[in-house]
Amino acid sequence: MLLWKVSHPSAWSRYHVPRSWFKPSGNILVIFEEKGGDPTKIRFSRRKTTGVCALVSEDHPTYELESWHKDANENNKNKATIHLKCPENTHISSVKFASYGTPTGKCGSYSQGDCHDPNSASVVEKLCIRKNDCAIELAEKNFSKDLCPSTTKKLAVEAVCS
Repeated sequence: MLLWKVSHPSAWSRYHVPRSWFKPSGNILVIFEEKGGDPTKIRFSRRKTTGVCALVSEDHPTYELESWHKDANENNKNKATIHLKCPENTHISSVKFASYGTPTGKCGSYSQGDCHDPNSASVVEKLCIRKNDCAIELAEKNFSKDLCPSTTKKLAVEAVCS
């Protein structure tokens, strides 16, 4: 499937689309190429994003390449960070799941591991509720520094957008 914004008149004739079907701007042309089947049976449905998920491990730090310098004094500045962003005109309204420690699973089915900071959900709520987007750093200022020593910790979050 090819999804293509169409604004130039040459595209209209290339795909034999009647000019009367086009608006002055903002046209999107969807092209299906397939063998067999009945194209009259194609149905479209709209999907609305109602949530966001993320999982990051503390051993995968986030780097902003534009400002990344190989300076030994800056090694600890780039902590692993989760970034959550809801669709336009929505905000994070609740946190379905949050676990800092050793969570497992994937979006929609995360579960707590043997190591879990009980303040995980409140940290995420404090930083994200009523915002369109937020960032949660896997740092001691946010989570328990004494939690499960010698264990690489992760943060898993599932939030609702409305």
